[in-house]
Amino acid sequence: GLRYHTILVGKKEKGTRINTCCEGQGTRLIGSLPEHIYSIAPDGLYIHLYEPSAIRWQQGDAGMELTMKTWFPNDAKVECVLTTPRPTHAALRVRVPSWSAGEMEVLVNGKAAGTGKPGSYVALDRKWSNGDTVQFTLRPEVRTRRYAGADQIAGKTRYSFEYGPILLAAVGSSSVELSGAAKPEKPAELLDRIPGERLHFSVRNHPEIKFIPYMEVRDEEFTCFPAVNESA
Repeated sequence: GLRYHTILVGKKEKGTRINTCCEGQGTRLIGSLPEHIYSIAPDGLYIHLYEPSAIRWQQGDAGMELTMKTWFPNDAKVECVLTTPRPTHAALRVRVPSWSAGEMEVLVNGKAAGTGKPGSYVALDRKWSNGDTVQFTLRPEVRTRRYAGADQIAGKTRYSFEYGPILLAAVGSSSVELSGAAKPEKPAELLDRIPGERLHFSVRNHPEIKFIPYMEVRDEEFTCFPAVNESA
C-alpha cells in the first residue's frame, strides 16, 4: 500500500490500496525513479544517483554502455564499468552530493582521475576503452539539522538526525529526549553504528534509544525530531 501523509512523529498511518489519485500517482512516481539516475548529454553522460543499474546510449557513431555496481547506502563504494565497441571519446560527470563529508576522489582504472567538492560534479573527459572502470567511495556521515517548525518545546531544542541523504528515526517512543551531555552539534560523538545491522545506530549514554532509517519504520512508535535538554 501507499501512505498518504508523511508522518514524522508518532506512528505511520497504514498504507492503502483504494482507488484514489494518490495510489495512481504514487505508483507512477515509483516507476519513473530510474529515469533520474542518469542524464544523457550531447558530449557524454551525467551520473546523478547511486543504484545498481545500467544505461546504453549513442555517443557519436558508437554505442556505449555503463553498468553501475553498488550497495549504497549500506556500503559507500561505487564502481562503474564501460562497454564500447572501440575507443570512444566521451565526458562522464559524477555527482559529488552536497551531503558529502568532504571532497570525493574518483579513480579511473585504479588511478586518481579527479576530485570534486560537495555539491559539484567530477568531469572525466577522455577516450574510453572497453572494460574501463570508474570507482569512487561516497562520504556520508551522521549530521543534524535544528528543527525550526511550529512544534517547539520550552527549554529544549529539537533536531533531525541524518546519515548522508537518509533521514533517521528514533524508535520506541514519540517523545525521545537526549540529555545535555549529548551534543547534537557533534553527532559523530553521539551515535555509534551497530555492527551487523544496516544503518542502525545506538546512542551513547542512552542504551534505550535506537536510530534506524525512517524508511524502515513500520508499526513502531518513533520520532524524527528528538528533543535535547541542553540545560541538563
